[in-house]
Amino acid sequence: MKQLLNRRVAYIATMVAILPLLAFGPQERTALTRWAFIVGVSDYIHFEDVEGGDLPGAEHDARRIRDALVMRRGFPEENVRLVLNHDATKSAIREGITGWLVQNARPGDNVVIFFAGHGSQMWDESGDEDDGLDETLAPADANPTSTEFDISDDEFNDWLGLLPTDNVLVVLDNCNSGTGTRDVTPFSRGRLLGRDINDVDRPAGVTRRALPGQAGDVTGFDPQETRVLELAAAQPFQVAVDAYFPAANGQEAFHGGAFTTFLVQQLWRAPENVTYENVFEDAYEALKRNRFQQDPYISEDVSLKDFPLFFVDGGPSGSGEMALPVVSTSGRTAQLGAGLALGITPGSTFETPSGARLVVASVGQRTTTVDVVSGSVRDGDQARLTAHVYLEIPLLVNMASIDTRLTEALRTALAGAPAIRIIDDENLFSHLIVRRRGDELRVIGSDGFARHEAIGTTPSAMAALGSILRTEAAAKSLGDMDNPAQSFGLTLQLLGGKTKFGVGEDIAFIVESDRDGFVTLVDIGTDGTVAMLLPNQDDPSMQIRAGRRLEYPGADLAFTALPPVGGGMVRAFLTERPLDITIPAGELYASGGEGFAAAVAEALKRAAGLENGAVRLNSWGTASIVYEITN
Repeated sequence: MKQLLNRRVAYIATMVAILPLLAFGPQERTALTRWAFIVGVSDYIHFEDVEGGDLPGAEHDARRIRDALVMRRGFPEENVRLVLNHDATKSAIREGITGWLVQNARPGDNVVIFFAGHGSQMWDESGDEDDGLDETLAPADANPTSTEFDISDDEFNDWLGLLPTDNVLVVLDNCNSGTGTRDVTPFSRGRLLGRDINDVDRPAGVTRRALPGQAGDVTGFDPQETRVLELAAAQPFQVAVDAYFPAANGQEAFHGGAFTTFLVQQLWRAPENVTYENVFEDAYEALKRNRFQQDPYISEDVSLKDFPLFFVDGGPSGSGEMALPVVSTSGRTAQLGAGLALGITPGSTFETPSGARLVVASVGQRTTTVDVVSGSVRDGDQARLTAHVYLEIPLLVNMASIDTRLTEALRTALAGAPAIRIIDDENLFSHLIVRRRGDELRVIGSDGFARHEAIGTTPSAMAALGSILRTEAAAKSLGDMDNPAQSFGLTLQLLGGKTKFGVGEDIAFIVESDRDGFVTLVDIGTDGTVAMLLPNQDDPSMQIRAGRRLEYPGADLAFTALPPVGGGMVRAFLTERPLDITIPAGELYASGGEGFAAAVAEALKRAAGLENGAVRLNSWGTASIVYEITN
């Protein structure tokens, strides 16, 4: 697909010149400001509530983005327009961008355009697409047998070209291809419209240079060479997932775009002057830590990605520290202005600047109910999360479609593994689903993407499947140890910026922190082994100083990429005191399986400190990185 073009033609200057004649003239303003046009389509007019039709999470995505921008990032409420479901027609989206935004924004203003819904494709009449198709956004009135109401990439580019500012962020949580790589599950839907392009009349003169199933377009909505910055939920050839996030400990379940859910978390958590690229990388890391397979995309070679988030010269800034606003009070109960998407849990603790202590009673879709256990609060107060309750949720593995003989053999292989639970009802949420394909089994995630394939169907093969599931449980145990209110920066990188290594290559890590502390590095290897790389017998503790760069290992020690090939993950933790993990005598490292991963998580909680059963959050930080070992 073509790049988003920065079409600044002469008539824009004419249009800007007459804007003071409008009822609201942006030239009357002396300070720059922020604008947002937010679209979420969960309910499609002409499509049913099935895969390829309605999307349970898209409306929630739009509302959560709106809340983060207004409550956390300094967007004036009157400058944010939210268009949902049947109201989000092509004409309404066109008017929102080419009418409302063009008439009100001025040069230098920050503009955000967000779309959550389906993507699709249409016949390319200009002949500039290698696969003969233009990518499209699917508004609420998209049609099963016509692309008349689709928003093509060309058309979308033209709309963006009318904006009188170059300070533009476009966030798209949809997809245009890639369904063949994904299984349908009850727990997620792909954000690709359920329409066969071959059922759509082909305009005269169109030459189709590629056929369905052949290599597709890999360019996407890519705004290179402009200051229009795009964040996309997935690569152009991948599926962006509308995911189901299960209920736990009395909470509600919720739906949301996998990428948007983690992006919203980072919009709330990120410090004031963080860059777009920093926020994108943190959302990407969280997506991978939670085992989603899609790979989000950020525009390359666009200078705006290095600017502070929602920057406007001389304009108002968002809040510096992550805090939730008190939106209502009633006696000794209050409502905070954010909910499930932030990962807040019952029993967790908030505090206000005046010293009031609030304990979470329940968490809803967009609000959190707290009990005021000390002090007092009023509407508008800001509450900071200080201690978090980590829910102990086992890895849920669905075996409903597998015969009883194999299920029982797997239960035997998993004896003594309390972190894994077998689910026999195909409609109950499961993190992993085991399905049969001929004489082999495959393990897929709740998002429908294959995690492991070519597993035998003999009882003895269940031992191998058991090992795979223990690895997944270990990854989940450590992946769940996120700090939802981390108060300082901590970064983990692989030396040289690589994330792929051949067998036998050396691997080294770079850790940087904004705070002094002790570093722990834990590797979840491709063979399922959980190894505490640091500290070890040679380096029983490793302290890092704020602002200093730690490269590990040094010249006297090397980490080497070992078989088997596959993906792994390294977690870094920074604590005020070392984790109390014993390294066995005669061994260089402490290591083990899912049980050892759980032990590391418990040691981290102890090092962080507990407050009425909740883990203190201001005493530690974490970062992670995923890697791949290849032949």
